[in-house]
Parts: sequence; C-alpha cells; structure tokens
Amino acid sequence: MRVLVTGAFGRLGQEGLVRLLSEGHSVIAFDVPNRRNKRSARPFEDRVEVVWGDIRKPEDVAPCVANCDAIIHNAGILAPLSELDPELAHAVNVGGARNLLDAMKQRDNPPLIVFSSTLSVCGPREPGGPPFTANDPAVGSDNYTSNKAECERMLAESGLPFVIFRIGVSVGSKAASGDLSPDVFRVLFGINPDARCEWVHPEDVARAQVRAVDTPEARGKILMIGGGEGCRLTFREFYENMFDAAGVGRFPPEAYGTGEYYTEWVDTAESQALLGYQHIRFDEFITALRHQSRFTRPATRLLSPLIRRWMLRYSDAWQAHRAGS
Repeated sequence: MRVLVTGAFGRLGQEGLVRLLSEGHSVIAFDVPNRRNKRSARPFEDRVEVVWGDIRKPEDVAPCVANCDAIIHNAGILAPLSELDPELAHAVNVGGARNLLDAMKQRDNPPLIVFSSTLSVCGPREPGGPPFTANDPAVGSDNYTSNKAECERMLAESGLPFVIFRIGVSVGSKAASGDLSPDVFRVLFGINPDARCEWVHPEDVARAQVRAVDTPEARGKILMIGGGEGCRLTFREFYENMFDAAGVGRFPPEAYGTGEYYTEWVDTAESQALLGYQHIRFDEFITALRHQSRFTRPATRLLSPLIRRWMLRYSDAWQAHRAGS
C-alpha cells in the first residue's frame, strides 16, 4: 500500500516509517521543514517520498491525500506547548485534521485514516480507578485534550474510514535523553506520583498503526493502545526507574504534586487481539536505557546533585514546600 505519514519525522513518525518500509509499503513522509526534521529525514530520503509542507494549509495536504491508500496521522502540537500557544495548537491539531478529512472527501474511494489520539481524553481521575476503555466519552480538560476530543468527534461524524488510537504514555529512549525543558519539568513534577499510567513503547505504537492499516476489522473503532500487564506502573515507579537508569537519582516526595491526573491503566484486550502489537515490556526498556546510557551515567551521577537542584527549580510543589518550611 501507499501510506501517507504526517508528522513523519517526529519520534513516533520515524518509528512508523521504519515499520512501514520493513513490511513492504511505500511511503509519503509529510512534515514541516525545520532544521530538526530535515536532519531526521536524511536516513529516509532515498527510501520514501519526502513532502515538506504545513498541515494547516489545504493546498499542501490535498496532493498527498490524493495519492495514498491510507493515512497515519501523527502531526500535532503536544503539551506543554499546546497550553502555552492554544491558537497554534488548535490550528495544527484540529485544523490540520480537518484539512485531511476535507481532502479525503474529494476521493471516490477515500483512504483509511489512523488517528493518534490520547488516553487523556478520558479525563482526570483519582489514582486507583478502573482502567480506561474505548467506551469512556472523550472530554476536554485542557487545550490538548480538547483538541483531540474535537478531532475524535469529527472523525466519528465524517462518514470516512477511520481508526482512532487512544495512546498511553509513550516515551522511548530518545525522548528520555532529550526534549526536557523547564515547561516539561513543571508538568512532570505536577503529577501525583501515585497516579497510574500504562506505558507503551513507541515501536509498539508504530507496529499497531501499521497493522491497523491492514486490518479491516479495526475500521470504525476506538482502540486503547497501551503496553499491557508488563507496562502498568505508577508515576513514582516510572520516574524512579527512568531517573535511576539515566544516573540522575531520585527526587524527594515533596517535589511532586498531589492532585488527580488524566492517566490510568487501559483496557487493551481488543486492540491486542486485533493488532498483536505488545512486544516490549517496561523492564526491557529500562534495561535498554541503562545500556544506552552506560558511558554517560558515571558523569551524570557525579553531577546529579547539581542536576536535581536545577530541575527542582521548576517544581511548584518543591518551591511551596521550601517556602513553608
């Protein structure tokens, strides 16, 4: 099949490109032409059709949609940027999806779209509730989840062939070592460490996306995408394992927030039965992360007191604790 991948040179997009090529598909890789994306595109340039464009522009999107059999739609603005620039986030997340759907409607035989949503549309929850399911209504509790919930509604009402993925916490080793900004730290430290999350490796998400393209039984469904039993954690377990593997060490309990958060374990029975994508457990990922950081971890451990002190500057809970002590 000929598959259009939006957000092709983000981390999930790149995993999808590798998976699609390994399974014999041809690929149109669509993304915005910034420096990082152009660097990420180099290994793929002789194997995929690279199209640089803006998902907000119908004239950029339509020619790609006219020439594909399926779409894997990853392009989007994530939190915390979605909360800092809500107009940009809505234009990209909702406007971009609308442009794809409008172009699909111009086709006599519209392609399938596999849409990357988030389990966070199921809403905030106190720790310890039942797993999220595809039957949970999509609700908006911030700009990002509001955008995703609106896109889910557009797809459901479009009359077009779709699969919606509500994806769990999907962090790979590359994201673990980069893209960590003060705004990201503020979000991380604000999460109750007792909140439950279901991690899923980006490789497994990409595997599910590609298999959804070839699985007629998945069409028209909302599928919960998580790693399964071996990937069910609390955020405390998630943080401690990640920070320890990198050599940063643990943070005091007072660094973290106490409120509800919009993650939970997820019911993946249907998605796994249809797509058979769950291959990587969280402990296997941590082992790989420790191996990847084996040369940098000694230096990180040496500098860890300074690193932790710098990171704690962006913990509202820690700053409030210090001010009150």
